[in-house]
Formats: sequence, C-alpha cells, structure tokens
Amino acid sequence: MARRKLSDVSHPDPLLTDEFWLEFGDDPQPPMRLKILYVTFGEVANSGPGSFNVASVCDRLGITYPMVNHYFGSRDGLLAEGASMVYERYVERLWDAAMAAPRNPEARLKAWMMAQITETLIMGGWGPILNYPLAAREVTAEIDAKFQKPLNRVFELNLARLAILVRDVRKDTVTDIAYTAKKYPRTQLLTDPYLLSVMPTVSWSIFGMSVWVAGEHAPARNIKEISSLVKVLLETHFRTIVSIIRNHPDN
Repeated sequence: MARRKLSDVSHPDPLLTDEFWLEFGDDPQPPMRLKILYVTFGEVANSGPGSFNVASVCDRLGITYPMVNHYFGSRDGLLAEGASMVYERYVERLWDAAMAAPRNPEARLKAWMMAQITETLIMGGWGPILNYPLAAREVTAEIDAKFQKPLNRVFELNLARLAILVRDVRKDTVTDIAYTAKKYPRTQLLTDPYLLSVMPTVSWSIFGMSVWVAGEHAPARNIKEISSLVKVLLETHFRTIVSIIRNHPDN
C-alpha cells in the first residue's frame, strides 16, 4: 500500500455526517477504527470483495492509507472483521423484523423470511465472502484465524431463534425469548428430533430463496414471466414452508 504525505490527504466526504454514523450505533462521532469499518460496509456491499478498493475508504474519511494497516493489519484483515460485523448485524436485523411483526406465529416467521431477502440485498457484495470462501481465499484465512468462533456462535444463535419461530408455527403459539450469542439452547438444537428433521428444509429453502430474489439470479434475469410472478412465488413458497412445518411427522 503506497504511503502518502499528510498534505496529500483528501477532504472527508461531506456525506459522512453525524446522522450517517448514527445508522450504525448511538455515537454520532465513533472512533476512526469504527468509521473505517462502517464505510467499508457500504463500499464492499456495492462493489464486492474483488473490486473493493481500500483507497476509496481512506479518501472518503480523509485519512492516509497506512491507517488501515495500523488498525487491521492489512486490507484482508479489514475485510475479515467487516464480514464478521456485517453478519452479526444481519442476524440481529432478522430478529428485529420478526419481533416487530404482529404477535402471531405465521406473521413472525414470514417477517423473518422477508427480512432475509431485504438484508441479503443490503449485504450485497459481502455475500461471496460469507457464503463462498473460495471467492476470497485470503480474507477467509483471516476469518478462520480471528473470527470463526464468534461467527459460529452468531450462526447458531440465528438458528436457535429460527427454531423458536418454527416451533411456534407448529404449535400455533408465540414464545417470548431473549437469546443472545452467549446464551441459547445449543444442546437442544443438536438433539431435538423434530428440529433436526425439519430445520434444514426450512432454513436452506429460505436461504436459497433470499439469494435468488435479492441477487437477481443471472440465468432467470429478464424473464418477464418470472419477474412478474415474484410476489406470488414468494407467498406460495411461504405457504409451502408452513405446510411442511405443520405436517412433518416428527414431534
């Protein structure tokens, strides 16, 4: 990474206002380390890991390029930590959507499902890093070394919350929970026969659906007949998921 003189530092992006930073937390002027991460969120979402240029982040913040190495060790270190934070935000937003839905089991599950489409679209270019490790080998190595364990816990938390939504649909009830990445019923997840049999079908189908819709699946893109039916297809898919949950033979 080329070193620049202080006199070469550009002026900060005027769009990076207090309001911008408050989208990420309750501090209108977070530390520079967090500012770098927050700007990186949008840059990678829009460009993907391959086209991401860390110089753009530095220029928008009005800092020198070596600041990235100072805080994160390298470009890949920045992307690895950014991916971990983006995924955690993604999981919390799914649950926020479910909790904001009407207090009935189908509405909460559907809100969670639809939020996955929205949040997958917002995540954009982070998808290859999180879902396809070979797309960014060096970043994957950084994640494995520094962030794999916390990422695993957040993933399990997401499944634990989804399991409650699924159980509630099956039993036609609403369960109030307060699971966190430090407290969720991991053992129950791994031993419950019903969850083990139905959860892969539910979670994989919703994940595939969200990637297909949010990513504008290339082979199906611009097929008018399919594009015009997206809302109907989503509703049909949701009704199919509900039917699977309620009629699955395992208790």
